[in-house]
Amino acid sequence: MYPLLLGIDGLSYSSFMKCNPRTLFTLFSSTYRGVVLNKKPQFPYSSWLSVLEMKEMREINNFLPNIEQEPRLIRETNAIPINIPITNPTYGNVRIPYNDSISVEQEIDEVLSSILEFIEKRPVIASITAIDRFLHKNSSDKCKIYSLIDNAVRKIVSKVDDFIIFSAYGEPKSEEEGNHEEYGVFLATIPRPSEHDTVKISEIGILFEKLVKGGHY
Repeated sequence: MYPLLLGIDGLSYSSFMKCNPRTLFTLFSSTYRGVVLNKKPQFPYSSWLSVLEMKEMREINNFLPNIEQEPRLIRETNAIPINIPITNPTYGNVRIPYNDSISVEQEIDEVLSSILEFIEKRPVIASITAIDRFLHKNSSDKCKIYSLIDNAVRKIVSKVDDFIIFSAYGEPKSEEEGNHEEYGVFLATIPRPSEHDTVKISEIGILFEKLVKGGHY
């Protein structure tokens, strides 16, 4: 199997105790872990482009109208993109609108199926956007969403050997776009750059490239 970079937009350590996502808890105790620091305002497009270009891209102030050239990380790792929120609808093999029109279940099913289809052929870079799409307006279903994501993560990590699972920022804090917790999740089979520091958003792409090229995929 090839390595996987999986972003779960809005995933937060602060909800682990409340929602008890068992697979994510297991990974927290059994893999390299850390905290992703991303100062406000945090938007999906600028955060993900910072990952994909392996440098800060805060100047990007909206979804891209189109992709004229594949982002650097995709080019250099030959990865398959799945549901990446740099365009709206999202970019890659799965494309959904970045709003609440697509259910959590449908998004997760499509992303999971696509990851499992391609991970035997090429590295995969994928995103699950449900937390960010739904919790800005209504947090009552938070633990249900966490449970659905946790089940998908369980199925994914049982199939892959090398992975980085991260959130570019924490949970939404209000209905205002760009207003999230400043600390995201980092769980991986590769250690973060510095054991005692937070992970910079641009470092995630660099780490994934090392995971791919270091494994000679």
